[in-house]
Amino acid sequence: MTGLRSAPAVPRVVLSGLAAICLAAPAAAKEPAPYRASLDVRWGEGAGSDAFLDDLTRSVAAKLATRCFQSVAIAGNQGAPEDRELAVRVILSDVFDETRFDDSIAAVLQPGEPTQELRRVAQFSMAIDATLSTAESGTLIVQKHFAINAARRPVFIGEDPQEFARAQAIEDAGSELARAFGCGGARLTRKIRDALSAQGSPASPAR
Repeated sequence: MTGLRSAPAVPRVVLSGLAAICLAAPAAAKEPAPYRASLDVRWGEGAGSDAFLDDLTRSVAAKLATRCFQSVAIAGNQGAPEDRELAVRVILSDVFDETRFDDSIAAVLQPGEPTQELRRVAQFSMAIDATLSTAESGTLIVQKHFAINAARRPVFIGEDPQEFARAQAIEDAGSELARAFGCGGARLTRKIRDALSAQGSPASPAR
């Protein structure tokens, strides 16, 4: 009686190649929700500088326009379009902006020691309250509260760690806001569509 013939073995090289193909398969592309938003960023209690507020507003607008919505207009800007389906409001508060020295005050005040610049650390933190709502009726879609913390110790003489910490806080604010809203996901688009439908607005933006 003839024995059953086993299936031919698949070469390891082929299996490795298949595994590599599986690992390299791209995830589903994330796309911004097809709606237009206005962005209003303001100081709450414990405010910082107007220059920082302006820099953060522009950075967040660019981030949201790239990852979250079809377009983003900064509220109050001259010439900004008014026909927005959505409104994003961001309140910044409890700002902590400080540079701490590792050395004693007496040592810091002593001139002639270049490396003492490296013995300090800048810290910047703030609280953020953000809402995403419909522009017409104010129907709340997403509401989030979170904190941003950034710190920097200079790595070379002449570096300004305070400016670096502030810039890092601005970058993190945009990224965390996009994550908090769930940008790039189908769930956010559904939430927006449902909120617009509930107030009687078209579910799709005007072209």
